[in-house]
Amino acid sequence: MSVAEPALVVVAVLAVWELLARIGVLPSSIPAPGSIVSSLASDMQTSRLWNGVLDSVGAWAIGLGIVVVVGVPVGVLLGSSRVLYAATRHTVEFLRMIPSIAALPLLVFVYGVGFQLTVVLVVLTALWPLLLQSMYGVHDVDPVARDTARVYGLGRGRVFARVTMPSVAPYVATGLRLSGTIALVVAIATSLVVGGSGLGALIASASNSGQNPLMYGRILLAGILGLILTGALIAAERRLLHWHPSQRQASS
Repeated sequence: MSVAEPALVVVAVLAVWELLARIGVLPSSIPAPGSIVSSLASDMQTSRLWNGVLDSVGAWAIGLGIVVVVGVPVGVLLGSSRVLYAATRHTVEFLRMIPSIAALPLLVFVYGVGFQLTVVLVVLTALWPLLLQSMYGVHDVDPVARDTARVYGLGRGRVFARVTMPSVAPYVATGLRLSGTIALVVAIATSLVVGGSGLGALIASASNSGQNPLMYGRILLAGILGLILTGALIAAERRLLHWHPSQRQASS
């Protein structure tokens, strides 16, 4: 399917939405797309909006960096040992299912409302997909390939570098994409719920003041931001894993 078909569908939906909003069929709380875009365009000329975006993106980047530094080594360590893998897999799966929002009252008490709280919530929420993918990647390394490398005289370090890590890399890339998406949602939603200076707080501010076109415009910006950051992660994955068969199939 080419880009034209989805684009035409989007244009048609927006045109119908605009028409229904202009003739009063839709409730007044749902503004026309033209009003939303106009409000967003005006808002993008203010420093307040960009400060909120930078705050959310900064929390996303720092939190995701911590997730990578912690999640990949710990996941590789737990997946490298059959005993550790069997002992921790179900525990990690259980912890992953506990919503980090449940710890919000305690975290607000410890860290207050602000940038640090957002980073902590991002780490607590986005850690698990990358950790689990790293565990599964090491655990699923082909034992025949590993044994063959040892037969040819490769030591543990070289087997790890030449066999284990290339096999784990696609798993880590998948986990990073999942964690990156979750991290951005949490980075925006935290300030939406508890306040602060992020993009979520700006969405809540527009909602509380009854500025519906501005609220939807900022929500639209959050979606665009998500597409940009997800696209950047996918592009990095394709560049770093260009040698992997999955990437060659995707590009063909």
